[in-house]
Amino acid sequence: MQSLPLTHEDYNTASFKTPTPRQVLRIGLNLKFLIDKVIPIAYDVNQVTCQNSRILNHKVIKLSREACGGKHNDKESLRKYQSVLVFTLLKVSSWYNDLSIKELHNADLYKLRCVAAQHLCKIIIEFEENVDLQYLFLQMLLRRYSMNENDVDSKPLSVVELATDLHATTVISASGFQRCLAWLWRGWIIQAPDEPTTFVRDATISSMSFKAHFSPERIKTPKYQNILQIFFSFLFLFLYTLVVNDKNSTDVEPFDLEEIIFYCFTLGNLIDEALKIYYVGFAYLAFWNVFNDTLYTIISVSFVLRVVSLSLVSTKYSAGSWDMLSYRILSCAAPFIWSRLLLYLESVQFVGLMLVVLKFMMTESIVFFVMLLLVMIGFLQGFIGLDASDGSIDITGPIMKNLVMTVVGAGGFDTFKSFAPPYAAILWYCYCFIVTVILLNILIALYSNAYQKVVENASDEYMALMSQKTLRFIRAPDEKVFVPPLNILEVALKPLEFIVSENYFDLITHFIMCVIYSPTLLVVAISEVRTAKRIQYNRMAKLQDDANETDEVWNLTDGFVDNGSDFFFEEYNSGIHKTRSKNSRAIKKQLEAERADPHFSVSSEWHEKVKQSVQPVEEGFQSGVGWELFALYNQTESRYKKSERKVEELTQAVNRLATLVKELKLEQ
Repeated sequence: MQSLPLTHEDYNTASFKTPTPRQVLRIGLNLKFLIDKVIPIAYDVNQVTCQNSRILNHKVIKLSREACGGKHNDKESLRKYQSVLVFTLLKVSSWYNDLSIKELHNADLYKLRCVAAQHLCKIIIEFEENVDLQYLFLQMLLRRYSMNENDVDSKPLSVVELATDLHATTVISASGFQRCLAWLWRGWIIQAPDEPTTFVRDATISSMSFKAHFSPERIKTPKYQNILQIFFSFLFLFLYTLVVNDKNSTDVEPFDLEEIIFYCFTLGNLIDEALKIYYVGFAYLAFWNVFNDTLYTIISVSFVLRVVSLSLVSTKYSAGSWDMLSYRILSCAAPFIWSRLLLYLESVQFVGLMLVVLKFMMTESIVFFVMLLLVMIGFLQGFIGLDASDGSIDITGPIMKNLVMTVVGAGGFDTFKSFAPPYAAILWYCYCFIVTVILLNILIALYSNAYQKVVENASDEYMALMSQKTLRFIRAPDEKVFVPPLNILEVALKPLEFIVSENYFDLITHFIMCVIYSPTLLVVAISEVRTAKRIQYNRMAKLQDDANETDEVWNLTDGFVDNGSDFFFEEYNSGIHKTRSKNSRAIKKQLEAERADPHFSVSSEWHEKVKQSVQPVEEGFQSGVGWELFALYNQTESRYKKSERKVEELTQAVNRLATLVKELKLEQ
């Protein structure tokens, strides 16, 4: 198992040659041909996705690699084309998904082929994880590739981005994929500053220098940005509570410090939302973005009314009326501000799963609301027609209110007692029956179905959510990260960029970021220096950087001893020495305890018996017959070989006899 490169120079990803979009297309066509032949009918999905599947067997995996082409005896050529294997399989899975929608008569077959393509991705990722981690992370998962589609090169995407966009939970749940996301989340892998399609290792993660980690560049790390966002969200909630609950008189008072800071927070978030919409476009809009924009709009309206109440301009209403209206509108933002915390706490598994359930329920409820809207419009038109039958429209307003209130169980018949009998009553009872008995039960069934879908795949759905969250931070990284509301400082500094030189502007920005982030950077630097010691220990032991994070009971040589209390005084290598001493001590004590009784230890024969008792899972996978039939297959194969040898021996004997007969005839 190889370690990842220590620096960008050790493994130059920019110099790694990649296939052209046309070549990627040909690889995709080859893989589609392979999957079409391997999945000719709609098998049981479990037969395809089970571990060591007889359908996606060793031969199929080997053929999928060979589908990429390349020179067989040239490792670099093979790695060049196989680097797009997972990317291309994901593209092929999206083709099958599209076909399942277009050709409904074969939907089950295309869906199974889509699943097979994604499962092949998972198998390849998990295999490569144990072979070459740097190749898996930097080339297969994070390198951005493009495919030629209808004579147009597609937008470059990485496997991490494509799998997240396709919601390919099978691929996302692969162990190698999750490790890659974890390294991105921690900032161990960053986007190359000079090449937007590649990612490189951060060279500072193994440095034991406090200064190297006390850098604003580390704020780009998704983990630290998330922590800052959570902190500012709670602070925003605290300020809102002070502003709303501090109103204790009818007098119009000027802005106090809490109000000014609160509205500055809102301004910073508004600027952040506006910039993202400007750079990303309307594709940026999603549920939480619309939710946040609604919140900021409510607060902005409240702020404008508050300013009007303090202005010297005379209006129709008194300043107190404007001030009261401002506080009432601001109070309506409370549910939004409290619910907003869920967005930033979604990295907690319980909260994340709850949000996934909520998202699925909201999606499923669209069907209900469309049906409800059509039913309401139909009955509303009928009631309006009954109201207009006498030449005047009198109770349209109460009718509309009653129709809406019926949905929440608060409707009543009083409105229709003396209204166009008996037609209004008939329409009303029909409406009540359809809404309360049919539509609401449909909504309950949809919600139940959505909940069941998520619960059955809870872990995979949570991993997909975390993948989306990680990508939000790394997809369009800022050169200088100012987490809202600190981005107000960035806007204030922007004019300087056109006045002073670029180097001087970078120096000013760097200094300001060091000052405002100094408390965070202090904690980050202390934490990362401690982590760097463990990384150095792992590299000395020729292990991966993320090894020894936990001290497992069943492994006496794992874990890392780090005494945080001696951080500022202990030597850099003290943790390494303490870990080695701890491991030696543990092994020595264990051996002494085992040797205390000479009859305690098991014999070597016991280990051999265990190995002989194991089912031939790997052999069955290699052969393609499965472990259940491998014993029979092995017997048949050995008998076949024996019979082949006997036939060959008999043939040789017959040939020798024929030769002897010819020689005898010649002598006669």
